Amino acid sequence: MSNMEHWRLAITPLSPVHVGSGYDYSPTGYVIEDGALYEFDGLAALAALPDAERQRLNGILSGRPSATMLRAVQSFFHGNRERLIPVARQHVRVNPTVEAFYRERVGQVAQHESTGATVQNRLEIERTAWSSGTGMAIVPGSGLKGAIRTALLDEVNAGRALPTELKKGRHANRKLQERLFKGSFETDPLRLLRISDASLLDPAGFATEVRFALNRKKRVEMREVQAVQSKAEQQNLYQLLECLPAFAARAFEATLSLQDTGGVASKAWPSLRFSFSEIAAACNRFYRGHLEREIGVMRSMGYLDAQWAGRIDELLSGPVGRALDANQAFLVRVGRHSGAESVTVNGVRSIRIMKGKGNPPEFLDSAKTLWLASHDRHSQRDLLPFGWVLIEASRGSDGLCGWPDSLRNDDIAPWRESVLRHAHVLRTALEAQQQREAEQRRAAEQAERAAREREARLAAMSEEERRIESLLATLAQERETGTLAPSSRVASERVDLLRDALNWDSAALRQQAADAIQETVRALPWSKKSKADRQSELARLRDPKD
Repeated sequence: MSNMEHWRLAITPLSPVHVGSGYDYSPTGYVIEDGALYEFDGLAALAALPDAERQRLNGILSGRPSATMLRAVQSFFHGNRERLIPVARQHVRVNPTVEAFYRERVGQVAQHESTGATVQNRLEIERTAWSSGTGMAIVPGSGLKGAIRTALLDEVNAGRALPTELKKGRHANRKLQERLFKGSFETDPLRLLRISDASLLDPAGFATEVRFALNRKKRVEMREVQAVQSKAEQQNLYQLLECLPAFAARAFEATLSLQDTGGVASKAWPSLRFSFSEIAAACNRFYRGHLEREIGVMRSMGYLDAQWAGRIDELLSGPVGRALDANQAFLVRVGRHSGAESVTVNGVRSIRIMKGKGNPPEFLDSAKTLWLASHDRHSQRDLLPFGWVLIEASRGSDGLCGWPDSLRNDDIAPWRESVLRHAHVLRTALEAQQQREAEQRRAAEQAERAAREREARLAAMSEEERRIESLLATLAQERETGTLAPSSRVASERVDLLRDALNWDSAALRQQAADAIQETVRALPWSKKSKADRQSELARLRDPKD
């Protein structure tokens, strides 16, 4: 009978980490302002826009799809950012340099080719892995398990070269893994290992960030008197990535479970098994060496962010470093731009190096370039490596060692407070505007309904009744506008009605006309000169016998 052994894992990104999700933040789905990217849902965005702006957007989208239309849509959303920020569902930290890059390019043409064609700005930001349930960033358990697998394969291989019989055959990688782990899928030793996705412990105290990914040479190569740049650098290529921030202390939590076979022998069980301490030791031997070598390369080239390197030194020389030495914690490297050396096994590593168009590729045991994280796409200094993660383990009542206060990201909480405060101010203004617009719509609807009802009443009336209704409507309008005067329309219309109504056959209609005329007199008395005549005519209208 087998049972499971469980460990709680506290996970800290030590450098920017981007785990691809297949999704992008599109510039038509986000805006950037005051150090934050605000990502919004399309339906929520439409609900936040006033009718006039929705109609303007429809006008933009009704044209022929083109780069010009895309730029117009980008500009539209950027121009409406104060309405969209309050309905944002995701907030990402943005450095001032990245924000300036966005402002300069949103809705603009990036450049013109020599042929005269325009090159569209690419402001898509690749989103890191996230939970579809919460929308919050995660560290996928599959990525952590894959990193552990690489370290264990390297441990078992012990630096041996690829066997000759595997070099020419197909599926050499799979066959090598089966040889090293003494089994195929069914008897693979990592079938006994399970790692959950790592989720955030305190979402309110955490924030992802946007970084440029830049390609840089690992060593100086001179051509004539100039240093040779990498091909990506020559072409000014970069990537915009959402990343987990460096030194987000124990921000994520996961569980690691190992199945214990209980000493029962069976062909169904893997013949090769690893304890937790063996897993931690293998990861530390494999990844710590790569971390130290990469730091050395970056320092020699002048790329390294000295402050970050100092924080790494402080971490490794303190209680956390002692936990690593005791294999109670271990290092792994996960996600995009982890480096070819960190995802391949020593001794059998063969990295394909492209030599340019028309030249055959070269295969080496190390890459010639690094992908590094920066806030500035032109930077050559203060760069960080991607993908380094610290995993600390505990069981039962065992606690973790103390974390140095100097290695905490204390600026996240005030940033998030500022973002939420800014969104609240704009949300209050938006709600007030929407309330005013709703009231205006209701008033317009009531006026339209009243107009329809009046038109229906008028259509059902006789000509005499319409004359009476017209006088009362003119009276109401001039009262509302404050234009009631001896020279206004009411003064002339009531005299016309009075004279015509004297000839009507219907006594009831004459009475209605008299009542309407008397209503105008209460608001606008007859002039002294005509009062006696008009009063006499009004009396005759009520009683023709007088």
